[in-house]
Amino acid sequence: MKNITTKQYKANENLAKILGFSGLIPFIIAFITLNFNVSKIQVLEIIIVYGYTIIAFLGGIYWGVGLNIKIGAKKYFFISTLPTIFVLISLLFPLSLISKIIYLICILNFFLYLEFSFLQTLKLPKWFLFLRIKLNIFLTLLLIMIALSAYLSI
Repeated sequence: MKNITTKQYKANENLAKILGFSGLIPFIIAFITLNFNVSKIQVLEIIIVYGYTIIAFLGGIYWGVGLNIKIGAKKYFFISTLPTIFVLISLLFPLSLISKIIYLICILNFFLYLEFSFLQTLKLPKWFLFLRIKLNIFLTLLLIMIALSAYLSI
């Protein structure tokens, strides 16, 4: 019975990794696309909306943590609303697209910092934190490359 549970746990871990890294594909395509003669503004807008969707997903993680702990859930429910608030702030102000990408990078890294801060209380598996670190590094680098590519070609 324990062997079946371990296999299922490993299968879930592998699926999460595959889906997580698959989520980087649109950013890779955007970076490649920006180097061709296409509407750079449209590509950047799509990437920003997709990035905001990922930010909202991070809020869902904290909501799920709040549902699964007995003490201190209010803090996680509050934190789970922050991604939406941060995205809304970005939409309310007339920022340039490159500024929005930089803002997106800041939000992503802020939430990774929170996950390090709450490591003991989050009760998340270690593999998840390692996955988040890798995805965060790759996504931050991709967003920097996208912003630089867009800036240098404008």
